[in-house]
Amino acid sequence: MNRKLRIGLKVLAWLFVLAWFIYGLSYASKVYKGKRCTKLEVRVLDSAKLNFVRAKDVYRTIVKSKYSPIGQSLNSINTNRIEREVYQMAAVRDVQAFKTAKGEVIVEITQRQPVLRVFNAKGQTYYIDDSGKILPYSSGFAANTLVANGNIVEPFKVVPNLDVTAFTDSTKEGPKNFIHKLYEFAMYVNNDRFWNAQIEQVYVRNRNNIELIPLVGPHIIVLGNLDNYEVKLKKLKLFYEKALPAEGWNKYTVINLKFKNQIVCTKY
Repeated sequence: MNRKLRIGLKVLAWLFVLAWFIYGLSYASKVYKGKRCTKLEVRVLDSAKLNFVRAKDVYRTIVKSKYSPIGQSLNSINTNRIEREVYQMAAVRDVQAFKTAKGEVIVEITQRQPVLRVFNAKGQTYYIDDSGKILPYSSGFAANTLVANGNIVEPFKVVPNLDVTAFTDSTKEGPKNFIHKLYEFAMYVNNDRFWNAQIEQVYVRNRNNIELIPLVGPHIIVLGNLDNYEVKLKKLKLFYEKALPAEGWNKYTVINLKFKNQIVCTKY
């Protein structure tokens, strides 16, 4: 296929898309003509998993705003403005609003996905989502995530949507601050089926003395700092698979991973 033919086909394709787009707008305008919005429906698509955003709260927010579609002609309703209004809610990841020929306005929402809940040294609590941004704690809902508490001090003011990976702490932690490392550890645990099922809490005594609280077994796991946590957890998984089935899961109170190439255990 020569170059001129390829360019011609691309131009035809774009003309087809443009014509289809114009036809769509024209068709929608005819369908909506003379009709008014009789119903607003809000759907939170992942409500079975998370409950940060409640459909009735979103409905109330839209209806009370100047962009309420109820009773308005369908042609005059700007769904983009409704979406921007809903986007202002901190826990909303994505929102799509659209009109139907029946006179309805449908709003579909997906929520942000938390991977870590932090209880810091100041007594504040908040979530960090899978994009590394702060998600405020909602008093009406506690997500089932990894929890970190103890001596956690942020190098920033805790505010919604703040990106914890954007801050550095070059004087103590190199290019990444401690919360950034904690977030990466939470992502690792969250994405690993075994550790996601086994580790429920991270207790921070200080940056170099971190403990993990497992769901199975009465022991505490001493991790040390967050350097090379993948290697440390790989070593622990082998210990779980090879040693504990023979020795018994209740034999040790502490399993210490701080030291290179060895595991130090403390018996009851």
